[in-house]
Amino acid sequence: MQTEKWAPEECAATLVHLAAHSLKDGEQEFGRALTIEAMQTGPAEWGNRHVEAVAYLLASLVYDMATRAEDTEAWEAAAEHFAIAAAQFVLCEQDDLALNCLHSGLNCVQKYEGLAASRAASALIQGSIALRASTDETIGSELHNLYQRLGYTMCGSTADLNAMILLHQAAKGMDFTLAIESPGPLIPSSRLRQRLDGAETRASLPPDPEFPFGVESAMLYYVGSGEAEPESDPEARQRNLQRVTDRWISSNLHMTRNLLRNRLIGLDEVQAVLPEDTVLISLFLAEMRDGTTGTPRASTQGLAVTREGFDHRTMAMQDVHGGLMEFTRAGHTLFAHPSVGPITALRQAVVTDPLHRPVSRDAQQQLSEASHHCLAGLAACLPRWRAQGKRHLCIWPNGPLHYVPFHLLSVAGKPVADDWIVTQIPSLSFLRPILHTSPSEKRGLVAFASADGGARHGLDSQEALEQQASMVANAMGGTAVLRNAVTPRRFLADLANARYVHVAAHGAHNEWASWYQCLFLSPATDTDGRVFAHDILRTDLRGVELVTMSSCESALGRFDLNDNLRGLPAAFMAAGASAVIGCLWPVHPQVATVFFTALYEQLSTNPDRRSAFRAAQTHTRNLYAAYRDWGAFCFIGDWRAAESTQGAL
Repeated sequence: MQTEKWAPEECAATLVHLAAHSLKDGEQEFGRALTIEAMQTGPAEWGNRHVEAVAYLLASLVYDMATRAEDTEAWEAAAEHFAIAAAQFVLCEQDDLALNCLHSGLNCVQKYEGLAASRAASALIQGSIALRASTDETIGSELHNLYQRLGYTMCGSTADLNAMILLHQAAKGMDFTLAIESPGPLIPSSRLRQRLDGAETRASLPPDPEFPFGVESAMLYYVGSGEAEPESDPEARQRNLQRVTDRWISSNLHMTRNLLRNRLIGLDEVQAVLPEDTVLISLFLAEMRDGTTGTPRASTQGLAVTREGFDHRTMAMQDVHGGLMEFTRAGHTLFAHPSVGPITALRQAVVTDPLHRPVSRDAQQQLSEASHHCLAGLAACLPRWRAQGKRHLCIWPNGPLHYVPFHLLSVAGKPVADDWIVTQIPSLSFLRPILHTSPSEKRGLVAFASADGGARHGLDSQEALEQQASMVANAMGGTAVLRNAVTPRRFLADLANARYVHVAAHGAHNEWASWYQCLFLSPATDTDGRVFAHDILRTDLRGVELVTMSSCESALGRFDLNDNLRGLPAAFMAAGASAVIGCLWPVHPQVATVFFTALYEQLSTNPDRRSAFRAAQTHTRNLYAAYRDWGAFCFIGDWRAAESTQGAL
């Protein structure tokens, strides 16, 4: 065949035609090679015009290769082919076929054990990432189930840890990871703006029976459409409207940020960027085999990474079967991990009045027991790491573990914070370099406070909040914006120009729609003073190094089945802020003033956020020994000083 005078489009079309015939001729491998060559031969415009058709052809060819590999019991090759086919089916919007491929690939993975299963699983994990382009809740549920089964299959004494870190990345907040990798203001669609305008009326808290472990446990359940209530009154209708809008916000964020830059990070890459004094602990709520019955049991998998090596442990929950708990109460359908009950009880015990002790005896016992499960058995490694010169635990939680006070867990009779600086990250992307606005282009610290911000919402005036903002601003030579000046409009405008931001105000954690978690600032003619998490999302915070909030429960939010976070901390980070320090539970304004003043005094002389957090924690503990006081503050995000991030991933 003479092709010298053929246009590139003609060559590409001919190659695709030949590839299509290879399906009937049993030459799928040859057809796949022809299809790839066609894409390389045709110009970019041709490829873009025919991408769906070519993807469908390639998916069909590779799917046939997978089934042939199954027939010969070449399970690893079959799993790899199914994974490739799944990714191609997604490109041509055949999500159901993609899911079928992943299910078939999972069956292949389960034919193996140990390292062979992990190699096959790695390919399947990579293929599954393409489905993150979907916002369909059913697909999210299917992916959750896939990751759980993969974790169950891969768990064991011969687990491939590189495959495990891939699984953790895919299963833990992939959508949120994509959002923070393209930070900046969310531009809502016109339909979303209309929904936002109609959903900001204040709604009351649902009645206690909605949550089997009480209202305190509400944030620990997975967000899902099943939470909608029977609309028996205007309050219920308003909550349902906010629930729907909350899902729309997440979908809009996902669709506008989902660039599918889905390169997962290998263990060697993580190792290379960790400081010598840091231990990264990635936690995954998964399942493990029961040694006697073989049935799945609920467990916590922990993968620890240091510059020198790795550790992997799995800790089963005693007498608890695998899978999710489902509750149907007062019209709600709620799904939760079995750890919800123990974590709720732990948090409640810590904040209970200790009666002149640092912590109650009950809380002390629970903190000791929780250290084994919440750290997946890796607490036993702490003395060894400490002897190696490690000083910093960077925790990457999962599900309800996001709201565990890890620094208060008791190991060898004392809190982890005695020997360790403890911070959290919601994604490995916080180990990547900071590429946006230079801090030198920003103002220093701006501290905001409104004593009467919550008055029209039934909250008491707190003059101590304005005193706190003034002291924090003075500690760093910053600016305090107080009283009636702290309107939502002024707040959002000033955020974008600050390097550090402190907010001393009442806040409200919205248990049914976390993008409606809010701060109470000063009302104006066009607003009742509330700033919502979704308002923060629409602000450009690239270059903001740290946001600190003394409002109650400002470190909280919620998460979906695949661990994508929502709420105030998530909003600040998705908008571009490098780190957030908030409160895990209500804290007295005087305690917060001591903590945040000490924090910014440290930052005024040294930009190391981690060291400043440690110094403020220690100083506050010396004055307020109760765990519920000094232990309320949680550091989330990038702990490194801006100038030290250039060697990151």
